[in-house]
Amino acid sequence: MNLDINTLLAVTVANIIVLALVSAAVIGARPGPAANAARWSVAVHALSWVCMITSNFWPETLTDRVLSTLSVGGFAATHWLLFRALVHWLGPRRGEKTVTLLAWLTPIGYGLMFSHYGWRVGWSNFLLAAQLLLLALACFAPRTALRGNWRLVIALGTVSMAVLTFGRGFLGAFTDLYPSFLTPHPWNVAAMLTTNLLPLMINYAVLGGWHEEAEIALHQQAVTDAMTGLFNRRGWIEVGQPLIANANRIDQPMALLMFDIDFFKKINDTHGHEAGDRALQAVGRLILEHRRANDLAARIGGEEFALLLPGSTAESAQAIDQHLRERLPGIGEQLGFPIDFSSGLATRRPGETLESLMIRADAALYGAKTGGRGRLVCV
Repeated sequence: MNLDINTLLAVTVANIIVLALVSAAVIGARPGPAANAARWSVAVHALSWVCMITSNFWPETLTDRVLSTLSVGGFAATHWLLFRALVHWLGPRRGEKTVTLLAWLTPIGYGLMFSHYGWRVGWSNFLLAAQLLLLALACFAPRTALRGNWRLVIALGTVSMAVLTFGRGFLGAFTDLYPSFLTPHPWNVAAMLTTNLLPLMINYAVLGGWHEEAEIALHQQAVTDAMTGLFNRRGWIEVGQPLIANANRIDQPMALLMFDIDFFKKINDTHGHEAGDRALQAVGRLILEHRRANDLAARIGGEEFALLLPGSTAESAQAIDQHLRERLPGIGEQLGFPIDFSSGLATRRPGETLESLMIRADAALYGAKTGGRGRLVCV
């Protein structure tokens, strides 16, 4: 089968333009920073190919120089934007500064070397290949919760493109086998054919990353109390059950503090529901700011909060309760009315479940409420 390079080029550009339009429509008008960078990556890629095709109507002229330099710069910017998407999805990535530097050096060198075909082809393709390899490396070792297989698809696609791009640069720089962009050399035909397929593959992978990000965000909303930013009851159970199971397995001490804002109904009746909301937010912020890294904090209902303390004994949990109480006068000054809470404390028994530990801590909390409020009761 004879694959005509011009036909392949036309199909490539058509595919990428359609891909850019479809990606923009699917992702929507207000995506997150990662999806936005990925969407712009596809759009810039499409514009780059348009510039590259257009430049061939005025070969070796100033117009050709400007358009093809813009095209090469667009390809480098495409890689930079995709790298930025990975940074947003996966956390800080090694090589980010290098990818940014290459995004500038690639078109600058190409433009300056334009009158020397071999130099400009070698320079641009070698640097673009280096960007692609850094993109592939950036897909590994994520520092966030996003760990889907879409990362491996991007890595495979960018490595394949890097190999083909490097080969095209080598042919242009060191041989006479690739005298123009439209040369029907087998390597160029293979590169053009692959350019039809790999952007589709990478874009599907990008949509996979966007989908995983959306799933995690929706789950986070489902387990987070919107008023305080703490876990809600669902999140409390989801995270707390494995924590207590692990404590039982390794026989680790664990304590549970349950708090209830005193006279919360009176706060609402006297100062209004907006003041009650501010009181909830203040107590939630107090607990969140003073919890340790491994502690689990939640608003489990109404004006009731819970703090699960892995590795804590009754004595250390009492010290935490006292530490929180010492900050209540300052919070009261900020709110414009005094605030206090009652608390119940229970420590883990061998083989105990989260539910039974909560029942005992809640009983202690009830004892604190009936015993005069503003105090801690232990069981």
